[in-house]
Amino acid sequence: MEILGVFEVARLLTGIMEAEQRLRLVCIRGELANCKAHPSGHFYFSLKDERAQLRGVMFRSRFRGVRFQPKDGDMVLVTGQVSFYEPAGQVQIYAEEIEQLGLGAQLVRLQELKARLEAEGLFRPERKRPLPLIPRRVGVVTSASGAALRDILQIARRRHPAIDLVVAPARVQGQGAAEEIVRQLGRIARRPGVDVVIVGRGGGGQEDLSAFNEESLVRAVAACPVPVVSAVGHETDFTLVDFAADQRAPTPSAAAELCVPVYLELLSHVRELRLRAEGAARRGISDRKRRVLALAGRPPLRRPQDIVQMRADRLMQDLRLLHHLGRTAAMRRRTALSGLYYRLQGLDPKAPLRRGYALVLKEGAPVSKVQELLAGDEVVLRFQDGQAHSRIERVAQGEMEDVV
Repeated sequence: MEILGVFEVARLLTGIMEAEQRLRLVCIRGELANCKAHPSGHFYFSLKDERAQLRGVMFRSRFRGVRFQPKDGDMVLVTGQVSFYEPAGQVQIYAEEIEQLGLGAQLVRLQELKARLEAEGLFRPERKRPLPLIPRRVGVVTSASGAALRDILQIARRRHPAIDLVVAPARVQGQGAAEEIVRQLGRIARRPGVDVVIVGRGGGGQEDLSAFNEESLVRAVAACPVPVVSAVGHETDFTLVDFAADQRAPTPSAAAELCVPVYLELLSHVRELRLRAEGAARRGISDRKRRVLALAGRPPLRRPQDIVQMRADRLMQDLRLLHHLGRTAAMRRRTALSGLYYRLQGLDPKAPLRRGYALVLKEGAPVSKVQELLAGDEVVLRFQDGQAHSRIERVAQGEMEDVV
């Protein structure tokens, strides 16, 4: 068996692929992923379908002629040569042309999921919670070996050396990454004292960030009992977790700056508040001292017994007035009662009897007119001290005659 070096195998693969006529100029239909425009002007990408993925590159001279801005999720038709790139040990297509066909299936699914979650209200601004001004503990859910964690730790320690950081490591890409992040987010949010959680990773292509577009993770971020800061990708990368989080940071470093206050600034702010409080207290004491001295200089306060005497004199005047009013009111009530008494006396039916008059009763009823009597009627004459029975002998109407 012949022993070959790595370079020899790579050259062999390159020769085989270059000899294959069908790979010298091929037209491939697929979905763009991991798009990246390099500062040099070259455009790097992946071309994929449901079962496979192929790396690709379009050099600057060719990329200038592309009539649209390729991005992740675009369905395209790529024309070029497929060959073996020896330094990286991978097969890739060297694109000559890229023609846009429409949206890829993955991008369509992502847009549909976003619309559905948005309709449920998971992205509403009013449900966003403010970040704590001075957190007791800051939770971090990210890869234990990624640059994102190193950036967060470095920034946090620089801003506040004594800050308590709790790290829950999780895979941030690949199969099952979203579920692992969900578990770690739930665990760290239940830790006592954790006031805010950073969930994120470094930058990457659309495929690298796919875990942060999973529905389970988006719902977990929205349901987290403490505020969540998403720190996924770089400045221009957005995921569904960014929309569900309480606040989005463009980078992990920016997330650390949002969550961790600067210790020296806190000390300066506390000192400023203390000085303001002391100044306000001094001003308050001085103002009250001036008011007391001003009051003490007034004549009534120089001789407080004068105030007491003045109040006593006024009280005696009020008592005399009340006494006078009481007497006047009592006299009025007595006069009114006397009038009522005499009126009642005048209405007493026995009063005329006491003056010598008699009450004539016929069959128990008073007789007030002579025409009510007939000769032979028996009547009762009621006097002050008794009554007498009598019979009417004669009835005469007209003027009363004096009785002799």
